[in-house]
Amino acid sequence: MDRGRLGAVAARTAPPAGVGLAATLGGGLLYLPGGVAQGAGPQAPLAYLLAGGGAVCLAVAFAVVAAGPFAERGPVYGAVSHVWGSRRLGALAAWSALAGYVALLALLAEWLGRLAPLPATTGAYVSGSLGAPTGLAALSGVGLPAPLVGDALAVTVCLFALGVHLAGTRRAAVAAAVPAWGVVIGVGVLLLAAFLPGVGEFVPANFDPLYPTSGLQRAPLRSLLGGVGVALFAFVGVEAAAYAAAVDRADEGAGEDGDVRDSVAASAPVVAAAVAGALVTLTALVALGIIDWTRLTLADIPAADAIAAYLPVDPVALTVVVSTAAGLAALVALGVPAARALVGLAELYPPLERGPAEPPVVALVVVYGAAAALAVADLVAPALYVAVPGLALSYLAVATTAAAMPVRRPDLWAECGVRPTGAVGRVALAGGVAVAAALLGVTLASDPATTLGLTLHRVALAVFEFELVSDPLGGVVPAIVAWELIGLGLLLVVRDYRESVGIELPALDGPGENDRGGVNSDDESDPTDASDPADESAPEP
Repeated sequence: MDRGRLGAVAARTAPPAGVGLAATLGGGLLYLPGGVAQGAGPQAPLAYLLAGGGAVCLAVAFAVVAAGPFAERGPVYGAVSHVWGSRRLGALAAWSALAGYVALLALLAEWLGRLAPLPATTGAYVSGSLGAPTGLAALSGVGLPAPLVGDALAVTVCLFALGVHLAGTRRAAVAAAVPAWGVVIGVGVLLLAAFLPGVGEFVPANFDPLYPTSGLQRAPLRSLLGGVGVALFAFVGVEAAAYAAAVDRADEGAGEDGDVRDSVAASAPVVAAAVAGALVTLTALVALGIIDWTRLTLADIPAADAIAAYLPVDPVALTVVVSTAAGLAALVALGVPAARALVGLAELYPPLERGPAEPPVVALVVVYGAAAALAVADLVAPALYVAVPGLALSYLAVATTAAAMPVRRPDLWAECGVRPTGAVGRVALAGGVAVAAALLGVTLASDPATTLGLTLHRVALAVFEFELVSDPLGGVVPAIVAWELIGLGLLLVVRDYRESVGIELPALDGPGENDRGGVNSDDESDPTDASDPADESAPEP
């Protein structure tokens, strides 16, 4: 690739990669390394680094489907339905992802509507000031917003994000990417500036011995692997880069040749995962290095406190600015995968496709309208029971689909602009499956407040305090099963609708959206239907 094309790829990769970063950052970056340090001790930075490598593997799987011939229907529904020959399977995978994205959007909307409060600090418990305003309210000197005011603000921020998207797909990507890259660069510079003067005490004071407790000494490898499993949740949302890149690739008016669009689709999710991995590793390294890990659990805002230890920075003010900027960017960025998941499902219910296609106005209105409705109706907390498990299910579906595509559907594999080959490619795809399976396993075995607290959206949980704590078998598992059963029921309803109006779906065994040849999916229509236009072009046996 010549320098001109390389520059074009780099310039076009930044916005979709920034969308992935924005969706990942949420607002809780400065609270790292908290949970990982408690289990892995001084190995926490290594745990984040290894988790970042796993996130890159998952990003490779999303890059494959984003550069495939079914990207217009979304990386989840489009890829899963075509590769496995089942619209029902693809729809249920996309349905779980849609629940996750809308729940996170509603959480961010409610948090911003309450003026972005910060999680309760140790000092607040000691001083008995738990009800005092924090976040934007404290900085601006105003009190906590009344419920009606908070609801109005939540609706307002949803309308703001919707307006950004309606201004144009690319403008929305830039609007999410610019603050995300700003946070990455700004926080990175502050971390390095804090690290350099503290390097003298860094290594000897905090990493010697590497295993300071009897528990870590007895099982250092198990502690590290547990830390990696926890650290993986810091990357929830990074796949949004693949959705944004898929939209960019499908844009016929892009002007660049197909190789550039394929390169963007390949690189955007990988760049987002790699940058996020480097940032969280650096954050954990500095926080853990400057604050003795035995005292880290008492640090109110670990990374911000570490920065303030060597720089003239107010850690609370820094946290409010960074978390609010990242939260607003995430509110815009998460609308991309949410709307695209709904666009994919619109194949089954064509009225959803009415109106402009770019941006998908109907899908965006539905997504942000649902998020605002959840916030106003105080239903965000129940919705969060399906947030992380819904996304983890979709990750597993995409990773398994990308890994199986070369064997199950070599024709579709040949159409993909990204095809990891050789031992490295197989390891990357297998790693993506392992990462997705680990996320789903931990999620189904944990309380939703725990897993959400491990993501970088953890700061937004300040609006609920401890309301989410529940037995996973009594909350998470029934919630995700019930959500999928609702999706299955809706599939039956929309099938009856299509039959009533005479809508025929294209076959799934062709190379992409404009399939011709073969028969329709066996779970959507009768393959013996003589009116199926696919029969006319089917080859003779």
